[in-house]
Amino acid sequence: MVTIELPRAIDPVPAMESTAVRAATFANNLRAVAVQVKDVQAWAESQGVPDGWQGDAREAADHGTTRFARRVDVSEAALERAITAADRFEDRLVRLGTRRIELAKRRTTLNDDVETLRAEIEGNEAVEVNVAGWERRAAGLRSRATDLLDDITAWIGDDDDAEDEFVRALQHVDEIAEGRRAAQDPDRPDPDALGRAFDRRVGDPVALAAWWRTLSRAQKQALLAERPHEIGNADGIPVSDRDEANRAAVYSDIDRLTRQEADGVLTDEERAILDNAKVIREELNGRMDDVDPLTGEHLVHVIVYKPGEHGGDGGVAISFGDPDRADHVSVNVPGLTSETSSLPGNLARTEDLHGSALGQTDGTVASIFWLDYDAPSGNPVGSVDDLLDFGSVIGPGAADRGGERFSDFVDGLRASDEGDRAHLTVIGHSYGSTTVGHALQDGLPVDDAILIGSPGVPEYSAAALTDADVWVGAKDNDPVSLLGAQDGPGTLGGDPAQESFGATRFETGDGSSRIQDALDNHTSYFEGDSLHNLGAIVVNQDDNVIHDEERERWTDEGHYQTLPEYLVESSIKGAGGPIVDGVEQWGRDFIDSLSRGFGPGRFL
Repeated sequence: MVTIELPRAIDPVPAMESTAVRAATFANNLRAVAVQVKDVQAWAESQGVPDGWQGDAREAADHGTTRFARRVDVSEAALERAITAADRFEDRLVRLGTRRIELAKRRTTLNDDVETLRAEIEGNEAVEVNVAGWERRAAGLRSRATDLLDDITAWIGDDDDAEDEFVRALQHVDEIAEGRRAAQDPDRPDPDALGRAFDRRVGDPVALAAWWRTLSRAQKQALLAERPHEIGNADGIPVSDRDEANRAAVYSDIDRLTRQEADGVLTDEERAILDNAKVIREELNGRMDDVDPLTGEHLVHVIVYKPGEHGGDGGVAISFGDPDRADHVSVNVPGLTSETSSLPGNLARTEDLHGSALGQTDGTVASIFWLDYDAPSGNPVGSVDDLLDFGSVIGPGAADRGGERFSDFVDGLRASDEGDRAHLTVIGHSYGSTTVGHALQDGLPVDDAILIGSPGVPEYSAAALTDADVWVGAKDNDPVSLLGAQDGPGTLGGDPAQESFGATRFETGDGSSRIQDALDNHTSYFEGDSLHNLGAIVVNQDDNVIHDEERERWTDEGHYQTLPEYLVESSIKGAGGPIVDGVEQWGRDFIDSLSRGFGPGRFL
């Protein structure tokens, strides 16, 4: 009987009581509190002595206001220390989480190898010709087991140390005297001086990114708490820091404006900000436990938060994954009726794209939804202002202005990118494709550009539009993609789906030929083969792309199909009655869909 000593099975690596996501949530809540405290301090410092007060009354009032501001500053200094400690704790937990994943993999592999050798020995006990080989393998397994157990023990110690250090840091600022010492610390970051340095670099993403890297953790956190709205929307600041600032801004806005609402002093503009902030918070809360498997951090990052811009529609950009550290980055730009209220549907499509891309690569992926331009919205049967907003879709003005903002955003991503330069793809859907087209025309620094359901772009060939590879998805039964000019100038420009444009068309399916299904045809590019192709392009797997072999949409009469011809033919197929009834029904369905509220972000 063969007797060979094998290591016992290694127990699972202990779970982490504290996680990076929980630490980040704690830090974000502290930042939101700090923002509120700083607002109170600023208010106190701005309060002068009432007019007409003189003598002792004036001196007492001035002394009281100053003393109150100083007391608030003590709390502020303590919060700054606590936020910095929480941020450091989060970083340590991220590293510990990564180590734990590797230890768990080693444990699984070792246990499997032990069982493999055990089965081999027990199945061949009568044959001792391989004993020497088994001994060598067993010795190697015992050595691996010893090393693994040592590493697990060290990891447990480091995990305990991280928690102990964080607790001690909080205990050092949990009394008033300690807060006073923190406020009087000569090394305490000066947010005013940092703010001036920040202001000098805003608008230059490269300079801003370089300067930000020189700051200490405490300096960054002080500035995040002092000016969250500006830091969170500054192109060139790292995405992880923008996310921290924007989350603090979201939570503090909701807290402040909810109190104003309860007091009955909320303006219409502030109500729009509150509503937009609540939409974003709901999406964040719904994905609170979504974790990046490679980093252990929050999967979702808020890169833009401008709840009061664009006539109350708001500006927002949210990413699945960190684009600063991803190998492949995509940015999705929507079109008509897109506003912050349409965020749930748009994020669901972006999340689907993220999954498709991840499934086609071993690399890392970040998928961004970007809506920081005044996309034509409003209700075409609403007020005059709504009608004018909606009607702006027939012209390129909103797309041109949006293209400039989008270019700044992409420049910021390039500036804050870490490591090797990411493969960057931009996706424009419907009127968003026109917006992307204007950005491309101005030299947008991307590798691939995807135009889907496009009503037109500001050039008549891919080569004239950009140096990037241009891909086009266009369903034959998508009426919006028939709005581009076929033979000459059109309202929004050239049709990128034409073969003469020179882009590469990929398979999307044609959709239903009934007029009643036209809207669904236009809004289903993030499904099926089309979604697969989008994911393949995003991760630079061109061989995975299913090409559209037809390449042109021809009628039975042998010429390029026009929008009027599509409406006539699809109305006949869908209405079963007079052509005009079918067209009118399509128009009624479209307007009704908008008024029901399902449609924001779904049409152009």
